[in-house]
Amino acid sequence: MSRLVAAFSSVVAVLVVSGACSQSPTAPTPVADSITLFSVSQQPPSVPAVVIPPPQLPSNALGATRFVAFGDSITCGVESAFDFLVPLPCPSGTHGYPERVQAMLAAYNPAQTFAMTKRGYPGEWAQDGATRLRTELAELAGPSVPPAQRPQGLLLLEGINDMNNGVSATRAAASLAEMAQIGRLHNLTVLVATMPQTYETVDPNTGQTRHNSVEKIVPFNTEVIRLLSGVQNVYVVDIYAAFGSNRSLIGNDGLHPTPAGYDVMAQRFHAAIVARFPVRGSLQ
Repeated sequence: MSRLVAAFSSVVAVLVVSGACSQSPTAPTPVADSITLFSVSQQPPSVPAVVIPPPQLPSNALGATRFVAFGDSITCGVESAFDFLVPLPCPSGTHGYPERVQAMLAAYNPAQTFAMTKRGYPGEWAQDGATRLRTELAELAGPSVPPAQRPQGLLLLEGINDMNNGVSATRAAASLAEMAQIGRLHNLTVLVATMPQTYETVDPNTGQTRHNSVEKIVPFNTEVIRLLSGVQNVYVVDIYAAFGSNRSLIGNDGLHPTPAGYDVMAQRFHAAIVARFPVRGSLQ
């Protein structure tokens, strides 16, 4: 009997161990059906590109804002040798074409600041002006001057004093052309004016006739145009054509412009600046 009980106990033990093994942690666990809560895209979100537009410049912006007006008493703004003496150095003021050009430029585009340096010297010959121009431009546009302060354009009008002192129209024009080349050497765009027609008059103080090189004006202008036409960065501003034969634009000395004459000069120089200095990429 005891042997039967022992055998029965052994069988039960085997069954218990077998049941325990069926619940072993190494047995595979049934996988439940998966539930999708939300989907996540594997592509980065689409973000609209931010386009920064280039700065909008005024349509009338100019690529140059700093100029030098160089010449003799006409650049100074003398209205008559009979009744107006200009102290030296040439003063700045409201008279003369340089100030008028600057005012016109400011009105043309108020968003820009324009500078006009006036360097006129009454009685100067063009052949002497070439020497003075080298000195003046070394000061204004030399290597020691920061680029942002250097002039970009040169306005020239000279030669009448040479001709009034016996110099030929051809020689006077050559001196003016030399001055234009000096401006080019300083990387300036040069606007060279032709000479307005002069007139013979009588000096009321001395009774002497002032001939004013009347017959030399056209040959002088013709030679200036011949020498400078096609020269890179040099442009002729035809003041002679602008004045025509309008005697009222020249003062009582037959040589210097009246205020109305200076207005005409300024208008021609202003138009030339607008035509020759379109904006090139950015304001300067």
